[in-house]
Amino acid sequence: MVEDDDDLASGSGFIVGDGYIATNAHVVDGLGKGGAVYVLNERIPARKAEVVNVIHEDKDEAVSGRDFALLRFDPPKGAEFPVLSFNFDVKRMDRVSAWGYPAMATQFDASTQRLQRGDSSRLESPPVIYTEGTVNAIVKDKLGSSILHSASIAGGNSGGPLVNGRGEVIGMNTWGYKEEDEGAFLNGAQLAAEIAFFLADNGVTPRLAPGQQMAARPERSGDWARGGESPEDRRRRFGDLSVVIPRGWSVIDEDEDMFLVGADDGAAAVGIAAGDMEGQSLRQLASALSKELGGTAPERDDDGVYVFSFSDDGTDTLVCIAEDDEKSLYMAVFISGDREHPGVEKLLDSIE
Repeated sequence: MVEDDDDLASGSGFIVGDGYIATNAHVVDGLGKGGAVYVLNERIPARKAEVVNVIHEDKDEAVSGRDFALLRFDPPKGAEFPVLSFNFDVKRMDRVSAWGYPAMATQFDASTQRLQRGDSSRLESPPVIYTEGTVNAIVKDKLGSSILHSASIAGGNSGGPLVNGRGEVIGMNTWGYKEEDEGAFLNGAQLAAEIAFFLADNGVTPRLAPGQQMAARPERSGDWARGGESPEDRRRRFGDLSVVIPRGWSVIDEDEDMFLVGADDGAAAVGIAAGDMEGQSLRQLASALSKELGGTAPERDDDGVYVFSFSDDGTDTLVCIAEDDEKSLYMAVFISGDREHPGVEKLLDSIE
């Protein structure tokens, strides 16, 4: 359950390790600085959770791009939770079940109603809803694959598991589509293999069903084949921004308004800082920063970005400073070392 200012949203998820939950990125995408994520489970009182990492590909354009989030919470001492196993074998006509908390059911739950009134002191888990169906097809597009199935899901099911007859995760329910005029519908789940590799990339070892192994990453095409974000890349949030850390790069330092990453081979580094303009013009801000760093005189390019450079211990750094459309916030990007390094352009293009 996600609380953000006066808004309340809910989704589903499942435990993938001690204190770790997998869900959809779009369940927590709207979480602002003052928001909170609550984990509701029948075994324990409500707990707050933190977002460890998210990945949300082409969220405005595609339904089958990876849409994953990893949450972490502190389990009470002595509490034990069943961890679901992953099974990568799925085919047409398999019987499946969707587990989750559709809002059409949870809206009648007393605990949910109390939270909607602003009372978070007595949160309790509503009953999990189980629906059954069949795998209709497994379809591919440029961003990967989706399992189409007939187990009923609705808003609030997002992030919940799609399981086989043995209760093993074969997918994550992510989207649904209904043709109003004809009454036809499709439900889509992301493949278990995609989820498992997302967990592994974030330090959580997925539990595998007997006979299963993570031998190879799911085949992908399109953006990945053209050098876009690969499975090894990680999107990280800082403040109101987010950035993809390419494969072969690591976080050096970070806080709410600053992020510094470097290539593991030491050839390049990129720092990103953001803040309030505080009534200054971009020219004034660039001049002040250049003077503080002992840099060259800032020059304004055709896009309205101010650029200057400075040297420190023999390393040259290029600084680019831009402002938002409302001229209230600025972002400064520091590029040190090899500006033609393969990861630099990918990293800069990924800033959101």
